[in-house]
Amino acid sequence: MKSTMTRRELLKTSTALAGAAAVGRAGASPNEKVHVAVLGSGRGRTLARWFATLPESELVAVCDVDETRGNQLCAHIEELTGKRPPLVVDFRKLLDDKNVDALGVATPDHWHAPATIMACQAGKDVYVEKPCSHNVSEGRLAVQAARKYKRIVQHGTNLRAAPHYQEAWALLRKGVIGKVMMVKAINNQRRRPQPIRDDEAVPAGVHYDLWLGPGPKRPFNRNRFHGTWHWTWDFGTGDLGNDGVHQVDIGRWALGLKAPKAVSCSGAKLGSKGDAQETPDTMVVTWEYDDLLYVFEQRDFTPYRMPGHRQDNDNIFYGDEGYMIVDRDGYSVFYKDEVKGPAYYKKWVDTEGHYKNFIDCVKSRKSENLIADIEEGHYSSLLCHLGNAAYRTGRRLEFDAKKEQFVGDAEANGLLTREYRKGFELPRV
Repeated sequence: MKSTMTRRELLKTSTALAGAAAVGRAGASPNEKVHVAVLGSGRGRTLARWFATLPESELVAVCDVDETRGNQLCAHIEELTGKRPPLVVDFRKLLDDKNVDALGVATPDHWHAPATIMACQAGKDVYVEKPCSHNVSEGRLAVQAARKYKRIVQHGTNLRAAPHYQEAWALLRKGVIGKVMMVKAINNQRRRPQPIRDDEAVPAGVHYDLWLGPGPKRPFNRNRFHGTWHWTWDFGTGDLGNDGVHQVDIGRWALGLKAPKAVSCSGAKLGSKGDAQETPDTMVVTWEYDDLLYVFEQRDFTPYRMPGHRQDNDNIFYGDEGYMIVDRDGYSVFYKDEVKGPAYYKKWVDTEGHYKNFIDCVKSRKSENLIADIEEGHYSSLLCHLGNAAYRTGRRLEFDAKKEQFVGDAEANGLLTREYRKGFELPRV
């Protein structure tokens, strides 16, 4: 599908809206509902349900380039609330819609940062799914856009809403396991292999050129469309950026870590050997800090939990006096000879907390109250991008945290950005 809005028209619209002094709808009151439009009907289905049912928000549009799937979500919301939101194909039409206060961006990864940046310029607040970017440079640009245009931007690392993490971090700060020397984030999944498929005609109702957006022109193939795009470098970030980013975020959050000084990675396709997946299903990434090693382990072929662990995915903090295991349901501290220390357990499911926090901050305009501000999301996404770059180059890479560039490695630095397709270039901030 050819874009219905030219680049020049889009920039004019964004510039005009960014210069407006009003926040959200003209004259919007903190007592009014926040009007949210959700982009994408995969993970976006969850966002749409929350924003449609929270008392302080209203779902005013569903946006999807696949009209069939978009209409299915619209029908689902109608069953849920009695009100059917309209379907919009091109999210850029929402940028100058004064009835829209915020966007929930749940597109494929390659659209996360561009949509966030454009929304900020248009005066919209944003809930953007993880990872917040497809590469490091556009992630930093998303942070700059949020700051420049004074937008509320929440990152979709929703595990942060589980109540026990803050308690666990307080124990770490008090020295419950002594000095933390190493952190391990574990991501165990059971991913099915992707059979090799031939390219085919674009299905009816799918606006594929818009789906490709800033990514390279590729023929339609179901191995790089709904869900399967995760395992392609052009559009996804592998399971490190897909699900692993949750565990990466938890360990980084606990200790206030930002960018590392170096990264290395060993990875392979083991469970997916010979299939269409481009990204590795097995990885060990090490980020080096001044006095700490942060390790990520990924195994996408394991139908079992780690021995002694409640969850498939969790974090382990190793101190010089003991260690702490933390997952989404609680934490446990252990000392020498498996002597047990403080512990907490309560089964946690995704609640309204993370989404309500976003809506509350939109209404209050207090970005400092966000559970996962965009810059927090950027640093967690950055670690994932650095791990992928180390895997793809096959070498240890030194990183300049201030410049957010690799030191003396042109090939690796080429992976910190991308070439944007004509008509879908990143706007200037």
